Amino acid sequence: MFSKGKKEIKIRKILSLLIISLIIIFVPVLISGLYNKKEANVNEISLIKEDFFSYHLNEHIINSGEVFVKLNTALNLNSQQLQELLEISKNVYNLSQIKVGNGIKAFFDPNNNEFQKLEYEIDKDNILVIEKQENGQLKAEKRTIEYEVKLDKIDGKVENSLYQAGQKAGLKDKTIMEMADIFAWDIDFGIEVREGDEFEVLYEKKFFDGKEVYVGKILMAKYKNNNKDYWAIYYKDAENREDYYDLEGNCLRKQFLRAPVNYKYISSGYSLSRFHPVWGVYTTHQAIDYAAPCGTPVSASGAGTVIFVGWKNNVYGRTIEIRHNGVYTTRYAHLSGYAKGIKYGTKVVQGQIIGFVGTSGTSTGCHLDYAMKKYNSFVNPLTQNFERSEPIKEIHRENFNIYKEALLRLFNSG
Repeated sequence: MFSKGKKEIKIRKILSLLIISLIIIFVPVLISGLYNKKEANVNEISLIKEDFFSYHLNEHIINSGEVFVKLNTALNLNSQQLQELLEISKNVYNLSQIKVGNGIKAFFDPNNNEFQKLEYEIDKDNILVIEKQENGQLKAEKRTIEYEVKLDKIDGKVENSLYQAGQKAGLKDKTIMEMADIFAWDIDFGIEVREGDEFEVLYEKKFFDGKEVYVGKILMAKYKNNNKDYWAIYYKDAENREDYYDLEGNCLRKQFLRAPVNYKYISSGYSLSRFHPVWGVYTTHQAIDYAAPCGTPVSASGAGTVIFVGWKNNVYGRTIEIRHNGVYTTRYAHLSGYAKGIKYGTKVVQGQIIGFVGTSGTSTGCHLDYAMKKYNSFVNPLTQNFERSEPIKEIHRENFNIYKEALLRLFNSG
């Protein structure tokens, strides 16, 4: 029989052993959980969560005309620090190319206010991180933002325009314009859209921490125009070529866009005898006039090299000419201005903005005068039968078909 004092001692010993056992069992689990949580968030770039450390933070959105080495006040860094960051990052991302509207952050130790790292939003999917290492040296790397991707399916019917129909169906402007671009080689959305046209779109939505951040790319779409179904399937092959294809694997992209500008209507077509509204006589008009508001962006209708930029007499005013693959050249006239970087010898890609609609030269109003030559002779760009780009390669066709069938199941179940 134990005495009361001995019983209390024994109980205390048992409780102590129990507490020690619980510590031995759960502390490693807790530490492991915290470690894994930290590791899991290492690549969640612009929204990195620091579990064990808090920073003083300076955030800034790049404004027009700003350059990185002049962000002293915005980031609370001196000129020497900014120059060092510029040098450190140049082999990863050139900070002299910061873009208007992108975010940049500088992080500081809250105890001594020493700089710790910088994050710059390269684009929606990537961020530049320059971070101080344990040895005090800075290291720059490009990281990918880890988003949760969900798919959404939306359909609609056109009453007035594709844009209005897309908005009514709940599509963001980006997705509406992307759909128009995808089908632009087969459907001229300026003049061929009809009341009763139908569309269906399967596209990505990207989320971070449960909140929708932005819409991703269209994976599959169908547009019904004049009782004909047009299909588009996004596919990226093993060689990293990505494009949109029809159900048979033919690439939708052609050598030239149907129209180089988002226009209201064609104010004057291609003609060998047209009454000139200014001169009052009949002349040839070997071009297409697209009526659009002054300032509307003008895109290169095909890939090529700029061979003329400037004032082309008092008839055409501000003009750009592009040579394409030794066969075609295109002319864009009556412009109000040129896009940044467009000069003689510039290589441009299809769809790249090269200038802006204007009324320079001999003109009665805002419009784009668009002309095309084939082997140095004018042709009507609206009647040319341009070839499509390369279809799915046979080596990738089996994978394309498997991917297509999987998308079709999702598309038809939505």
